[in-house]
Amino acid sequence: LTPEECDRLIELGGHQGYKQSADVGQKKFDGTYDSNVNSGRTSNNAWCMGACYNDEISQRVHAKMEDVLGIPRANYEYLQVLRYEVGQFYNTHHDYIGHHVDRQPGVRTLTLYLYLNDVEEGGGTEFPTMGLEVTPRKGKAVLWPSVLNQDPNAKDIRTEHGALPVKKGIKY
Repeated sequence: LTPEECDRLIELGGHQGYKQSADVGQKKFDGTYDSNVNSGRTSNNAWCMGACYNDEISQRVHAKMEDVLGIPRANYEYLQVLRYEVGQFYNTHHDYIGHHVDRQPGVRTLTLYLYLNDVEEGGGTEFPTMGLEVTPRKGKAVLWPSVLNQDPNAKDIRTEHGALPVKKGIKY
């Protein structure tokens, strides 16, 4: 991404309003799921919908994602703009959501993480099973699968990952 695109996504996230991040919670009587705010995920996030999604620069980012992934934007979730302040983190987890196997869109097959700024210290993305840590760099991205090639409904356990605590600065 260009610096302009990164800065605009951060700005759009602010317009949407950053709120405490939450995981998928328990199934409700109507078949939907609660959200689960917990101590293992301390970041804030904003879902890029409505004006954020329709923004000219946001659409340019989506076009780049389509080019890289070869997947139409109609087949992926809205962007989730994350903000981590000093001390905030997300414990090791997986992006695979098992109950989506039975849903029309299916499970999350890929995650594309876009780094929107340089972090002064800390804030890396760690893949403990692979012994890998990705350092956030403005405009860079990392892509990983959530599922196995031979069975796209089966979780690929190698891609469990976590957001390491930010030690200095803010991470987007």
